[in-house]
Amino acid sequence: MSTNLSQTTSQRQVLQQRLILTQELQLFLKLIQMTTLELKDYLEEQLIENPTLEENDEPSDKTESDSGEEEFDLGSLGGERLLGGGDDDMPHYSSRELDGGGEDEQPWESRVTSADSLNDHLKWQLEVSDLLPEQKQIASVIIGNTNEDGYLEIDVDEILELYLQEHGADSAASNGDGGAAGSSGLGELRREIEEVLSIVQTTFDPTGACSRNLSECLRIQALDLGYREDGLEIRIIDSCLEELEDADIQKMAGDLGCTPGEMKEALSVISSLEPRPGRPFYQKDTEKYIVPDFYVYKIGNELQVQLNRDFPKVRISGYYRTLLKKEKSLPPEAKQFIKEKIEAAQRIMKCLDEREAAVKKIISKIVEVQRDFFEHGRDYVKPLILKDVAQSVGVHESTVSRITSRRYIQTPQGTIELKSLFSRKIETSHGKEISYERVKSMIREIVAEELPDSPYSDEDISKILERKNVKVARRTVAKYRKALKIPSSSARAGAKRRDESNGNY
Repeated sequence: MSTNLSQTTSQRQVLQQRLILTQELQLFLKLIQMTTLELKDYLEEQLIENPTLEENDEPSDKTESDSGEEEFDLGSLGGERLLGGGDDDMPHYSSRELDGGGEDEQPWESRVTSADSLNDHLKWQLEVSDLLPEQKQIASVIIGNTNEDGYLEIDVDEILELYLQEHGADSAASNGDGGAAGSSGLGELRREIEEVLSIVQTTFDPTGACSRNLSECLRIQALDLGYREDGLEIRIIDSCLEELEDADIQKMAGDLGCTPGEMKEALSVISSLEPRPGRPFYQKDTEKYIVPDFYVYKIGNELQVQLNRDFPKVRISGYYRTLLKKEKSLPPEAKQFIKEKIEAAQRIMKCLDEREAAVKKIISKIVEVQRDFFEHGRDYVKPLILKDVAQSVGVHESTVSRITSRRYIQTPQGTIELKSLFSRKIETSHGKEISYERVKSMIREIVAEELPDSPYSDEDISKILERKNVKVARRTVAKYRKALKIPSSSARAGAKRRDESNGNY
């Protein structure tokens, strides 16, 4: 009996530790997705709800500008130090200074005029992922059939059918002409679809997007938070999710072999999960104000980065700390209330520190890689994908995606979305890599230099790029040309003839 009691105590301790860890992880994941404005609103709300949390008005040891921007060292960005490290009057670039006095037919600032949908957000992550071409094609079908709530509306067999319709049966039966070989090929392709679906569900942001049902969605989120396959939370999600609305806690606890208290804790965790992963991307309003989350300045030959800190600095109230320690006459309920609120405040402060550390590492790496862009403009964006940054700073790809999504950075080239600094890799014939943005710029230059009477076709542009050691298929050229809003060669020639006709007239 003594041994059984020891085992029961041990199990409860493990559960409690996991729950505390998960609360911090949940809060951290919530905070890193917040923009500066959202974090400001959240902290102001917490200051009202939690009496033990108070705003810290005392000057910080860190050097900060009057506008609430905190500087941080980027280490290897060039030079032994960053210039202007102690200036409180750091200049802000005016729009004329940011534009460099020149004209741009498609300013990057135009990219922030409309909010991303869930579909756009998933497609961007797909573009900068390191999935193989065939896997990207499968993922594209999956994302294209995901609704705004974040749920996949077709099953694996339908994905298989749509994929084969678009890419042909050769991809499934490459080992033979139908028969056993064809069946084997289809089976392999079905397994590949399941694998790609799992990758999108578990590594793309938001976690659980493209799930086929509520149970799968919540299960993926719970596992992402660290709960075990055989844990109580997963067992509830798998076996009795539909019964929760009118659930008898006592009976359900007995059926699952746990105590009512453990059951309530597990249900609390499940209720904190997001049943609609696409909810943050609902587009209620197409107009929005953009507040940069980061600032990059070029001073002399060096770069300086500042983090926008326009949100309250918080601390735990000394009054409540003292009250909890010294006031013996406090009722037990009051002591428990103060203790819980202090623990919640400590979690917030710890997660804020972790958020800031993660943000600094990731932004530092991005700016380090894209230094040429900050100095020379968008034609110098280097190839960069989420995995590159994640591996370099030692975090998960989804963390990089969360931190870079819906964030804006003010640069000498204008205010742009942070994710604009990610670009797919395209290999040249010399084995070097250039970015998708650079290839688009080259296409723009080729079209600008063509003879008006004989504009280049997509095939011509592909051959010209190949002579420049950049091998891009005709279909890809057409895709990039459309992204640049450049008409086809026949449309450009027609426009030329109309101009001449109008001139003669």
